[in-house]
Amino acid sequence: MLEGARTLSEALAAGIKPALVVVSESAEQAPAARDALQRLDSGTEVLTLTERAFDSVAPAVSPQPVLALVARPTVELPGSLSPDDLVLVLAGVADPGNAGTIIRAAGACAARCVVLVGGADPWAPKTVRASAGSVLRVPVVQAADAPAVLEALQAAGATIVAADPHDGERHDSGVLAALQGPVALVLGSESHGLDPSLRELADYRVRIPMAGDTESLNVAMAATLLAFEYRRQS
Repeated sequence: MLEGARTLSEALAAGIKPALVVVSESAEQAPAARDALQRLDSGTEVLTLTERAFDSVAPAVSPQPVLALVARPTVELPGSLSPDDLVLVLAGVADPGNAGTIIRAAGACAARCVVLVGGADPWAPKTVRASAGSVLRVPVVQAADAPAVLEALQAAGATIVAADPHDGERHDSGVLAALQGPVALVLGSESHGLDPSLRELADYRVRIPMAGDTESLNVAMAATLLAFEYRRQS
């Protein structure tokens, strides 16, 4: 379920055709909604509902006045990677807001794809909202076996870099610049971090040094810092 005329427009621009669009009466003639509705083809059913009826079917407490139902894209892990490819692997990141924010950062860093192993559903309404539409543009892979994902990315040519709040090279030390070829950046869950078995599969570990008393950063903030630092150094 996509929310908002802007997100619907981005879906259409990405070639995603909704099966159903629901719009509230008050928003039907709003410029953004009208523009998006005019771009729909005849295969999309459009329902206009009263405000009360619309609020009863919307997934959010304060919903956007346009909803669209789309099929989930099916994306596979890349079999080969280019030298400057960046892949973000989220192993057990459970909060949909964090997952969506990381997908948004991945889009800003031109990442090849984002891989979610367990954790949040990338197509949950909160995840889609937090991604600001990037989930429609960045390939998102859902997987069940984290070690198998890392082994497949290594076989595709990636260097595996694990984020660790306490161990490893400083992220700004130049270690990322020294890496040759594509990189898969792996981050663990909000509460437990990266599982030790996955850290052992990594080629390198990096940490973000902190001068204050905070033990660790929010996982979405850490992923953004690391992804942009990789792009800056590469």
